[in-house]
Amino acid sequence: MGTIYVLGAGFSKTCGIATDMEMLDTLNPLLKATVEKGGGPPRTTIDHLREQNFHTQREVSFELFMSTLSSLKFSAEYLGPGRNVFREEEKEIRSALRTYLKSCVSDINWDIEGKTILDFMRRVDWKHDFILTFNYDLLLEAAAQRLDLVVGERVIHLHGAIGEKTLAWPTYTKFAYRTTKVPMAPRWKKAFSVLRNQAEIDTLVFIGYSMPPSDLEAKSLFNYADWYNTDSTRMPAFYEGKRVPADRRYSYKIIVVNPSETIAPNYSFFRKAPMFLPLTLEEWVRKPH
Repeated sequence: MGTIYVLGAGFSKTCGIATDMEMLDTLNPLLKATVEKGGGPPRTTIDHLREQNFHTQREVSFELFMSTLSSLKFSAEYLGPGRNVFREEEKEIRSALRTYLKSCVSDINWDIEGKTILDFMRRVDWKHDFILTFNYDLLLEAAAQRLDLVVGERVIHLHGAIGEKTLAWPTYTKFAYRTTKVPMAPRWKKAFSVLRNQAEIDTLVFIGYSMPPSDLEAKSLFNYADWYNTDSTRMPAFYEGKRVPADRRYSYKIIVVNPSETIAPNYSFFRKAPMFLPLTLEEWVRKPH
């Protein structure tokens, strides 16, 4: 029996890597600023798109921003031949993201902020456990190298990683084109296979992941696996005081580790009520298990 860990931005936040709401402001200084013909202060691609698409919003998440940019990139193909500005802008931001994340991982002090990550990696049973991560950084791989761990194919980057050519943004359009679907599909199939194999699962643990409603593909992955798993003999027959039909029961525990309790409704689709632990990664790692 093993554990499946699902990691979100809150996991990497432990080492100071920007979260979804912080990423745009973090990447903006890395972009080239240009002066428009009409004058005014130099502005970057992020400045332009925020003004055009999010003029009334003070804070914009990286997820929402890149989802919008991705949609604009696709719609541009229907506007006629010529330069696809949105595709170029996405490429520029992707490059800045890679530069930023590489710098973050290379600068980690493993005796201070990185210690929690090392402690987490030591807890993982690398013969039976799997890690599904939505993070682009190679924080796990750097920690594994430092600990001389052989993780093999036990770490699956569902949105890609900075060392790869393709990155998928957390949006309902991320698999709309073959350029993203082809390289990403095998790892999503592997993730479903791992989640589906409930006979080998003891616990499903979400760490620092909010299960964002806008990422329909991710939610569908867990939702489908949840309904696909059945076990009529190994779990209590009641959920929220109601009897669960025998063909809809399964045995593994679901735990959500996240200091923000506001994300709880995002997990309501699970047939078995998850256990919510309002803890940071550091607090959870220190907690006896």
